[in-house]
Parts: sequence; C-alpha cells; structure tokens
Amino acid sequence: MRYSALAAFAALALYPSSAFANDQNDPIAEVVDPLFEAVLAEDMPAVREAIADGAMVHAMFNPNGETGEGSIRSFPAAAYFQIITANYENIEFVDRTYTVSEDKRTVWMEANGNLQVAETGTPYRNRYVFKISLNEDGKITNFAEWVNTATLIAQGRTAQSQ
Repeated sequence: MRYSALAAFAALALYPSSAFANDQNDPIAEVVDPLFEAVLAEDMPAVREAIADGAMVHAMFNPNGETGEGSIRSFPAAAYFQIITANYENIEFVDRTYTVSEDKRTVWMEANGNLQVAETGTPYRNRYVFKISLNEDGKITNFAEWVNTATLIAQGRTAQSQ
C-alpha cells in the first residue's frame, strides 16, 4: 500500500508527535517523579534538565491570605527550585496521588509535604496540590502550586517573592 505525502502530512496533523503520544510513555515516571527526586537530592542540573526554557512556577496562593492583584506570584522555575532547596532540608512529599490528562501533558499531584526549615531545623508540614504542564517534548513548561495558607501562617512561614 502506498501513502502520499499529503496523507502523511494529514496523519501528522491529526496525530501530533508528543513525548507521551503512546501508552508506553508515562509522564509521572519519566518527568514528575524524577523532578521531585532531583529537588529532594538538591540536584539542580537534573532539575534544569526536566524543565523547558522559560518554564515558570506559579505560587497560586498569598501567604497573607490576600486575593486580587499580586496574590499569584510567578518565578522562573530553575530559580524557584533553587530557593526551595536553599530554605528547606529533608524535603519529602508523601501520600502522593496523581491525575493525568488524556493527552498526558498535564499532571495533577496532591501530596503531604514534610520539610524542615533549613535555618531553624523546625518541621514544616503542609498539604500541597501541584499542576504540572508539559510541552510536546515532555519538558515542564508551567508548574502551579497551591498550599493551605492557614497552615503556612500557623507554622510561622511566609512565602516571600524575593
């Protein structure tokens, strides 16, 4: 059977190439979990490998409970993860649950955070929800984070944008 160039082009348009286009590829095992393991190990080269150029982290909360303009803060992803590893030790996300979109380009992860404040050694625990968006190459383009701000404030933590 012969295929024309037009048919091949149509097939590409209908079925775009993606790092996760087939059932063998798993964005959790191939991207999300390795990213968190790299953060836990403070392996910044591995973190940078998982993220696309221009990737951003969006903190979808305000540590003071404020809403409106400025309540969502955005950071370059590599800088954000560097800030996390500089300010916290023994970083662990446990009781993880995942939801993956049909096209495997969006992963939602819920987890309990079990961290230690680097400066004081004080435990910091909170409940997290992450939305991780991936490009066609399986690199992270956007990473949104939600936490319980009441827990954040009760534990004396602030999330400054500096």
